[in-house]
Amino acid sequence: MKKIRLIAILLLIIVLMSHAGCMNTDSPASGSITGMVTDSSGNPLSAVKVYTTEASTFSDVYGKWALSSLAPEVTEITAARENYQTQRQNIEVVSGETVTGVNFALPADSEIYDIQVTGVTSSRAKIIFYTKFQARASVSYGVNALFDKNTPTDAELLFMHQYELTDLVPASSYRFKCVATDKTGRRLESEVKTFNTSVTARGESPTGLKLSKAANSNAIVLNWNSDAGADFAGFAVYKSAAAQGPFNRFGTLTNQNAYIDNDVLAGVKYYYRVTRLSGSGDESSPSNVEAFVMPGVMSTNAVWTSQESPYYLTGDLTIAANASLIIDKGVTVAIAKGDQWDADSVDDLIDISVQGTLMVQGTSLQPVTMTSSAASPQPGDWNGITFENVSDLGASLLKGLRLSYAQNGVNGVAGLPEVKESSFNSCRQAAVKMTSARRDQTFRSLTIETCGSGIDLQNNQVKVQILDCRISRCINSIICLGNKLAEIERNRIILSGACGIDLGNTETASKARYNIIGHGSGGIGIICRGKDEVRRNTVHANVGIEIKETAQAVVRSNLVLADNSRNGVGIMYSGTVPYNPSTATNTQYIQNNGIWNVTGNRKYANSDGTSLSGYSADLNFTELAGPGLQGGDPFASQLNEDFNYKPSSGSPVKGAGYDYETIGAEDVPD
Repeated sequence: MKKIRLIAILLLIIVLMSHAGCMNTDSPASGSITGMVTDSSGNPLSAVKVYTTEASTFSDVYGKWALSSLAPEVTEITAARENYQTQRQNIEVVSGETVTGVNFALPADSEIYDIQVTGVTSSRAKIIFYTKFQARASVSYGVNALFDKNTPTDAELLFMHQYELTDLVPASSYRFKCVATDKTGRRLESEVKTFNTSVTARGESPTGLKLSKAANSNAIVLNWNSDAGADFAGFAVYKSAAAQGPFNRFGTLTNQNAYIDNDVLAGVKYYYRVTRLSGSGDESSPSNVEAFVMPGVMSTNAVWTSQESPYYLTGDLTIAANASLIIDKGVTVAIAKGDQWDADSVDDLIDISVQGTLMVQGTSLQPVTMTSSAASPQPGDWNGITFENVSDLGASLLKGLRLSYAQNGVNGVAGLPEVKESSFNSCRQAAVKMTSARRDQTFRSLTIETCGSGIDLQNNQVKVQILDCRISRCINSIICLGNKLAEIERNRIILSGACGIDLGNTETASKARYNIIGHGSGGIGIICRGKDEVRRNTVHANVGIEIKETAQAVVRSNLVLADNSRNGVGIMYSGTVPYNPSTATNTQYIQNNGIWNVTGNRKYANSDGTSLSGYSADLNFTELAGPGLQGGDPFASQLNEDFNYKPSSGSPVKGAGYDYETIGAEDVPD
């Protein structure tokens, strides 16, 4: 009996412990979701089935619905009704709570309507459809059931949507659907539709595309070769502002191998290509791409870039007032020899005329190159750049320009813009020419070679400066006459023909200083015609310095190297009578110059060979030692262009000039 009682007590304890354990178990409670369904206009939508995998319901007349007894997890809720587009949302069910405000706005199937497929060929199709509300739309399409391609989405909200499908596979079945998103972010999708491409074979591409300008007209003429055989419907003409496109179709022709484009602007480079159309509208592959820079009068702004370089100019280009042309670094401009289209004469050379603004923005590593396009270019193949008297000089700039084979490289009839860090080669008349400037002008760091004249500045009633330029193989390297004030400093002139520097300016403050006129200058180093100070130059020429009768010159501290073996003259006065300082109308100040390698009357001479008087305190060299140039003997038969005219340490030129300054263009090293 006691054993039975003990067993009963143990069983009771076990039952009580089990019940307590069950009471302490944390069993999750189910959750609920409520919400509302409307149409796309916000009106309540009844009889919409709202369901998950474990529960379902229908919206009432107020569009309201509720789902209960849902497991606490993320579940997908679907809202569907006939003639409306189905929508889905993922909602997290919370244990023991009701999630509210889960709303659906179902667009009617008719909100994307009137879907049309037109112009179907073996490679193209056009799709048009409409949306009930303004939307940004696109088309998803693909062969068979694959929607692996998409058109670009509309850039703005539209009612009508149209798209060109290109590069389709011939004889293929395509499936597509129209997709739209309205301004609220609702996404609409149409039913899936199909179309089939044709089996028409593409024709052969046109060949030999050539471009020209219509004579005396602002139009570009296209000509090409192509057959017009079976299944031929015409040609499509494409145009672009860039070599890589995009190319836009702008003209369709029938039975013609030519086209005239009147919609062009001067100063703009256009690219063209042509395709052949079959009877079904199918296109061949495009022809070769050709480009053309339209000459004429520019009335709008243009930019020439290195990406579209080179630019071939076949006729005159005028930049009109209020228009601008910017030429970026790395651009090459090739100019034909003679106007190809509207020639005024047999020898009508092409001119770039600036009435507005021209900005050349080259660098030392990526210069802007302007040159002749002739197979064997010659000086004077084109006229060069002319700045007219109405041009905007303040806004214009010539920097990093490499110009060659012109008549005048740059010509300013009433001044020039800033010209710097540029080079000029093989110009028949002058590399840089300027008259009647309206403002002060500086030319800095120019390199000029093989031109009739290097820099020609005449009759400018302003201050002109020529600084740090290198000029070689020019007949007249620098001409600076009739200007109000001139400063010519630190230039290096090599192999000058007639004259290195020709001076004759009106203000006594005009100066030519620290210039080197190097070997091979067979004529005159420096000519003085006006009120210029010629000081601390190194001159190596047949006649070092010539002073004209019209001059009132100051010639001080120059180092003149004149070759005795060639009857050279150091400083020469050219007047109707020999110079006499006591009777001369214009007094010449000739002081503390160093003249080497000539003796007697040839150091200082009148043009008739008599001795020139009026100079003082010149430096005398020994015939053997001379000034002690670092480069050695300057009268050697062969000298390179980089011959060093700097005196060596211990040279007698140091401190021997006027007011104890060093003689010559360069200081003596310590």
